[in-house]
Amino acid sequence: MNAEDVIRPTVRAVIRKGNLVLVQVKQSPSGKRYLTLPGGRLEYGETVADCVVRECVEEIGVAPVVGDVLHVADVFRTRKDGKRHLVEILLSCTVPDDYKPRLGKRPDRRQIQTIWTDPAAPEAKFFPRYDRFLSRDDAPVYLGRLDNAVP
Repeated sequence: MNAEDVIRPTVRAVIRKGNLVLVQVKQSPSGKRYLTLPGGRLEYGETVADCVVRECVEEIGVAPVVGDVLHVADVFRTRKDGKRHLVEILLSCTVPDDYKPRLGKRPDRRQIQTIWTDPAAPEAKFFPRYDRFLSRDDAPVYLGRLDNAVP
C-alpha cells in the first residue's frame, strides 16, 4: 500500500430534494448493492469545492452549486491489503430543479445507478452509514469514527 493510500482526504456531496438525498447505487463483487454519496479523492492542489464539482460531473453528470460543510468523519475501510483511513468532508450542494438522476461520463467502477432515496427508509443501505445522520436535524458536524467492511 502506498503512503498516500493510508490516509486519504475525500469529499462528498449531500444533495437534497425535500426528504430525499441523491445517491449512487453501487454493487460489490459479491453482488450486494449499497448506497453512497457522490464524491471522491481530493487531488493535490485541488480545493474541496473544486473536488466535489469534478467528482459529481464524473459520477452523476452534473456540476452542483457547493454550499457549507455539513459533516466530517473518519472512515476506516478494511481491505485485503489492510485498513484505509478516509477523512471525509460532506458538503451541502444543490443541483438544478430539473436534474434527472443519471450516471456521469466517468462513474465509479462499482456504480450502477444514481437515484433519489430517503435515508430514513429501512431499505436505504448506506456505506458508510451516513443514513444515521442525514435524517437528523441535530446531527453533529464531526461524526466520529465509522468502521466499515466492503459489503
